[in-house]
Formats: sequence, structure tokens, C-alpha cells
Amino acid sequence: MRIGIAQINTVPGAFGQTVERMVAQSQRAAEQQVELLVFPLAALAGTEPVPFADRPAFMHDVADALATLAERLACPAIVPVPMDLDRPEGAFDAMLVEDGEVRLLRSSRRPQGPVGGEEHELTEFVHAEARLALALTYDDLDALDDYDYDVDAVVYLSGCPFAMDDPSSAMAANCENGRFVDDAQSAHAWLVGVASVGGYGDQVFTGSSFVMDPEGNLVATAPAFEEALLVADVGSSEEDFPRDTVPPEVFDAPFHLWQALVLGIHDFVAKQGYADVALCLDGSLASLVLAALASDALGPLHVHVLIGASAGAAAAACREFAQRLRVDATSAAGHPQSLDLRDLDELELAALARSLGALPLAAWDKTALALGAAPVGLSAATFCPLGDVYRSDVLDMAHVRNTISPIFRRVGLTEVDALTLVMPDGSERAIRNEQEITRVDEILLGYIEYDRPLASLVADDSAEAELICAVLRTFREGELMRRRMPATLAMSTRTLDEGRFPLSTSWHDEYPDGFEDALLEGERREDGAAGESPKYRKAVPAPDIEGTMAMLRDLAEQGGFVPPNLAEFVRGSLNSDDSDTHPSAAEVMAWMTPFSEN
Repeated sequence: MRIGIAQINTVPGAFGQTVERMVAQSQRAAEQQVELLVFPLAALAGTEPVPFADRPAFMHDVADALATLAERLACPAIVPVPMDLDRPEGAFDAMLVEDGEVRLLRSSRRPQGPVGGEEHELTEFVHAEARLALALTYDDLDALDDYDYDVDAVVYLSGCPFAMDDPSSAMAANCENGRFVDDAQSAHAWLVGVASVGGYGDQVFTGSSFVMDPEGNLVATAPAFEEALLVADVGSSEEDFPRDTVPPEVFDAPFHLWQALVLGIHDFVAKQGYADVALCLDGSLASLVLAALASDALGPLHVHVLIGASAGAAAAACREFAQRLRVDATSAAGHPQSLDLRDLDELELAALARSLGALPLAAWDKTALALGAAPVGLSAATFCPLGDVYRSDVLDMAHVRNTISPIFRRVGLTEVDALTLVMPDGSERAIRNEQEITRVDEILLGYIEYDRPLASLVADDSAEAELICAVLRTFREGELMRRRMPATLAMSTRTLDEGRFPLSTSWHDEYPDGFEDALLEGERREDGAAGESPKYRKAVPAPDIEGTMAMLRDLAEQGGFVPPNLAEFVRGSLNSDDSDTHPSAAEVMAWMTPFSEN
């Protein structure tokens, strides 16, 4: 079967424009004898749910768009539709539009039927004499290995935006580190990966759709960050079937992140109706990187920078950097003296953005926001593109960008980038160099993205227990200020907004609770003096509280270790006068619980 993937970037809700583009893609596909054209998940209606009050009207327009597509598409096509508007990832319906009719392939509202006595959500259908399965989530792909599917090809409609900590979200661009080779091999079927491309709200999809044979070899790929029509023949797994394979790309994480941010900034600004942006250069590395990203995304003529009064001695370097980028630059006046210089910069940035009709940007990165280093005073920005990018990743991106074009005189952290943490003993520790920033980011990544508790983090690096505690405490204390964050681009599987700490609780995990001081025999100094204080802390395994509570819940619901027919046995015991043949009431009650009187 000849299959096509229409990797297009659309404006959600602009149904008339989107339908015209989808029809044009179908005409191009029909010219190449495509038998089934697949549109990405975000193509028709985007990925963000609309408010409840607007849903009836929104769904009416979605239905009208489907009806128009049914009349005008030049070849059969799969069109994902958000019929479940409370949708999490993958809660889309997939429609087969063919011969003027619309057929529901997969409903997000219910499982598709029993397999091996269990329910699943992987849809199977036949088209052009090929047996196909439809997958919308990683769980669907897992079902390929869990159940015995006999299909020629699997069509995977990816709903995952790009995330640095999810290799598979980059699709073919990071194929060697992702899951898809294993998925194709376990299913013994062709795998058609259909990726969205473009910025949709705070999510960025980077494209790179692909077709993979049953052995896990890439047969065809679409470019990342661009629109494309990908066409390939699938459905035969015979050994003598001639195939031209495509070598997998070498994934460059900082470069891919840079390009994803460029795409996200361009689409966010354009889809909000703006052409220009304004931002403040305060001497920090993040502000310089943001200016370069905005210039790459929109062109230097659409980027306007304010040389902040807070830049101080770095103002001249900021002005020189703006000249190298060839962006419009204005210097802050820096008065009145009664206000903080950062507040003055924000006031002037707001005025500059208003006068130019530009979207004001903030240059805070995820590390600054997580540790309360972002300004807590006035803020003019409505968009913070780097708010989900750790500072160590900002550094890596700057190094990579300089290899393409040396716009930075020097890539490194300055005094403006320094962070100060209050340690458990009340002392202050300055985080200034790249190595220290990387370690702090590793702690935040483990806690925020990977849900690793304090005990687990300390167990991995007991020598830095105090630093870990300081980072997590500072993160919790900055929660209220983070609630004022402007819109950001999601570049991870969990943003700071998604990883919120409750404002109403005073509880927090503490050190040394759950730990004990101990000498690690294998780590003692060979020349260590007798009585030397411990150099390391050894983590005591935390008790499995969740497992214990689950066991207690099961005991309560199921009656613990109550033997069969105990009720009749108890009644007979209590009504009997023969103490020799029947136990006492106390003995009977002891049988009803696995716990002793203690």
C-alpha cells in the first residue's frame, strides 16, 4: 500500500484556511498515487481544549470542516479530531474520510474490545487490502508487544510535543535513542510515525515523521521543523522486497533544542497576531541567548532590545552584541532613583513594546524561576520562551550557536548569572561556574521531571546532601512567585507550572530525617586518623509507606486473613456450652485479624 504523511503546520480554529491546505495536500498525494493519506494529530483543531461554554459551537465547526473534507479530499485520508474536549494526550478520535463519507476508526470515549480477556485501545482496520492498526499513545504501542496483533502496518499518530527528557518525542530525528525500533520489531510490522510540526500554544512539535520497516530500518523520513509530504510503500514484510533504507540522524540535543525554540517563538508570536518582539538585555547569558533566538525566529528587523539600566558594567557589551545581531537597540534612561533598576527596566520595556506594538519577552530560564532568581517586582513580559529550559542547557545552546555563527564574544556565566542558595546550616553558597550550575540542574531535573524524592537524590550523591536540601527548599519557597509566570514554551515532560507545590501546606521533606551518619567502609581514607568525623552520609532505605497503606486497605476491604465460613463457625462457637470442642469468643476474634493484641 502506498501511504502518505501530510506534515503541515496549521492555525488552530482557522478551519476554512486549514481545510483548503488539507485539500491541496490530498491533491498532491493523489498525483503520487497515495492510497491513504494521514494528517497529524494537531492539523485540524490543534491540541488545546476550548472552554466548556464554547464547546458546542466549536464542535459544530469541526463537523462542518469534516463534511467539507469528505466532499473535496482527492484521496482517502485519516483525520484526527478532538471529539473528547477534556482530552489528555491521545484522547482524539480518528476519522477515515473516503468517497464522500466519514467513518469513525477509533473513539477516545471507550476501549475497542477484548483481547485475551482484557480491554485495550488499539484499533485494527483493513484498507487497500492492507491490515492496519492505529496507535495514538505510548500505551497503544506497548500493546503491540503485550498482545498478538497480526497486522501489516501500524499508524502511530504522535500526540507528544518535543521534550528534552523524552527521546522519542523527537521522532525520527532521535530514532537511535527512542523507542520506535523496538516497537516495529516487537510488532513484526511496518511502523508509520506521523508527527505534527509547529507551535500550538505552549507546545512545540518538531516534525520528523517517518516510515520504518519491520526490522526497524528507516525507509523514509520527513525533515524536522519543516512542512513536508512524505510518501512511501508499506505493507510487505517479505525478505525479497526491495527497500532503500535511510541512515538514522546523529541527534545533537542542544541544536535540536535551539531549533525547537526558534520554531516555537516564531509560531507563538505569529499565532498571537504579532510581528515584532521586545526584550531587555541585562547582561545575563539568558537574555543574550533569547535575543539571538528571537532574531533567528523573526528576523533582526522584528526584534527590539532595551539595554537595561540593571546591566551596569555589562551595558557596553550588550550594546555591542545588539549591533552584531543587527537588531534595534534602545538604552534605558535609568530614573527615578527611588525605584529598583530592574523595575525601571520593566517599565521602560513595557513602554517600548507598547509604542512598537511588539510582544514583550522575559529572559528567565527554568533554573532562575525554580530557585527564585527571577525578578519578584514589576514584570512587563507576557511570554517567557526559556522558562522550561535549564541554565546548563542554555549554555550548551550558546556553544552550539557559536559554532554556526560566532555571535557571542564569550560563552560563559557572569556575575549577573550567579545564584545564591541558603544552606541547611544558614550559610550562603554562591553557584557561579558551569559545573555547579549543571549539578543544581541535575537535582531539579530529578525532582521535577523524574519525581525523585529527597532520599533517592541523596542516596545517589550523599556528599552533596546539604546542596540537595538547599535546592529543594529554595524551590518550594519560590512557589508563590512562580504563580506570576508569563506564558512559556514547554520543552520538558513537566513544566514548573505542572509541578506546582501546594501553597497551603507547611510540610516539606527534611534532612536528616530518614538518614543516619555512618562511615562508608569502602570510602575511608587510607591515612584517616582514628576518630575522624564521617566524610559521607549513608541513606537508610525509606519505608514503603504506600505499600503498607495499600496492604491495610486490602485487609480492610477483604477481611484480612479471615478463613472461609468463619461467620457460621463464630455463631456455633458463641452458642455452644462445650468449651472442650469450641474455642472461646476471644480465641475466635483473634482468628479474625492478622495482628496480635500488640
